[in-house]
Amino acid sequence: MKLDRERPKRELINITPLIDVVFILLVFFMLAGSIEPEDAFPVSPAASVSDIRGDIQDVVILVDEDGRVALGDRAIPTGGLEAAVRKILTNQPDALIQVKPDADADAVALIDIMEDVRSAGAEYIVLLTVGQPEVSGV
Repeated sequence: MKLDRERPKRELINITPLIDVVFILLVFFMLAGSIEPEDAFPVSPAASVSDIRGDIQDVVILVDEDGRVALGDRAIPTGGLEAAVRKILTNQPDALIQVKPDADADAVALIDIMEDVRSAGAEYIVLLTVGQPEVSGV
């Protein structure tokens, strides 16, 4: 005679709360983190009270206090900026050129760099600065 044994019931584990927590963590880290390209070297821009904002970052040219130049995240050798900008403008004619100089950068060197960018074909150049709080009561 064959007896049927009662098989133990397998309880299903509800993983819905786990999935909820994982998605909440995912959304938190997506909102809290920022994905921003790193600069080739640190630059601290000068302060300005200008209302123009450079939010679009097509092409960012960095100039540090020693006169080094970087295009985005790679350093550009002296004299190679004009050719690099011309190449970018050939591929993206409507690219916005932004120059981000260090506050201690030499003004004459900065003007030379901007003239190189202009001779490469850029019609509009944005000079990036840090906003300065307005002083009231002056």
